[in-house]
Amino acid sequence: MIAARPGDLLYSPMQITFRPFTRDDLPEFRAWFLDAELSRRLSFPSDQWLAYVTAGDAARCWMALAAGQAVAEVQVNQENSERGYLDLAVRPDLRGRGVGTAVLSAFQSGPGKAYQVLEGRITPDNVASIACCRRCGFTILPELDAEGFIQAIYRRSRDC
Repeated sequence: MIAARPGDLLYSPMQITFRPFTRDDLPEFRAWFLDAELSRRLSFPSDQWLAYVTAGDAARCWMALAAGQAVAEVQVNQENSERGYLDLAVRPDLRGRGVGTAVLSAFQSGPGKAYQVLEGRITPDNVASIACCRRCGFTILPELDAEGFIQAIYRRSRDC
């Protein structure tokens, strides 16, 4: 049995909901980038980024909510109608509590169903993201890609 730390929020995939990211989410999401770990992993969400992820064609973006609170942001850049490239940002104060796994699992059974293949590109030192992807059924390719990233690939069964 895992003991919760005081203040821990424990989530199951059933409790995670998603809504499209909006301009109103931007101030809170930008505040997450005061965290050095997050800001070194993902690019700061600029106004140009917001326009890109809310236009609806090349990319989509969601806020993941638990108990009405934003706990993560999920972005998928579309290569084609079946393949999406995934970015996931967990609210910094919730890291290490299973939130990323809960969000990714809920995404796979929710909005992520729109993609036959989801791929994450992860820096080799990001062991938490690699472990999260493994727990959610992604295949971790053994070789780095041309840009030095680990590829984590989730292929949805055609029966789903």
